[in-house]
Amino acid sequence: MTERPVILLAAHGERGGAANNARLARLVEDVAAGVSEADVGSVLVNVEGVVERAVAACGARRLIVLPLLFSDGYFFEKRLKPFVAGPAHTLAPPLALWPSFAPFLSDNLALRTISHAADPRVALIAHGSKTPGRSAACARIVAQQMQARYGRIEVGFLEEAPVAGDVVARMEAPWAAVGLFLGEGMHGGEDFDVLAATAPQPPVAAFTAGELPGLGRLIAAQARELLGHQLAG
Repeated sequence: MTERPVILLAAHGERGGAANNARLARLVEDVAAGVSEADVGSVLVNVEGVVERAVAACGARRLIVLPLLFSDGYFFEKRLKPFVAGPAHTLAPPLALWPSFAPFLSDNLALRTISHAADPRVALIAHGSKTPGRSAACARIVAQQMQARYGRIEVGFLEEAPVAGDVVARMEAPWAAVGLFLGEGMHGGEDFDVLAATAPQPPVAAFTAGELPGLGRLIAAQARELLGHQLAG
């Protein structure tokens, strides 16, 4: 197999503002620069049929799909997993479950709070679901992994209990808000920004995973590791 491998970054896609998925486009550029031996593109899992067509277009080329998702729920199981099969195809776990992800969040939080004498309490904000399930479970896994460094982490959700607004309202200073959102549209921009801006106690740091400048390098490193496994196999 001599054709260049393909790396597809699979994201949910924006709702509300930032409808052009600008962050995803920048991540594609970052990963392409870091993995020059592969062709890098993206797919939106909230658009039915896109994943199937993208995988089919790759033909017999080696394919790695990196889900930039924060749970292994519906979109992972129904919109990705059935269509990424075959000996030359690799579907990575969702971003939130990569061993490198929680330490990445912790490192970035430490950089933003280094001037404070006390480690902050942390509100980890995730989407959740009207039907509780994997979204909440995966967010709690991230929180548990971060607790090796930040022992006071509360998880709040936009669409299930405990509600993010209630979690933020009871946070005592110093505290920080970390959002499990990739884009800067309705959830990663508007909802998260309002939560941080209207909290009774202002956070000492507030950021979402998607805005972190090192995210492209993290994704590229995961892609290189999986490419190596494919070649070794």
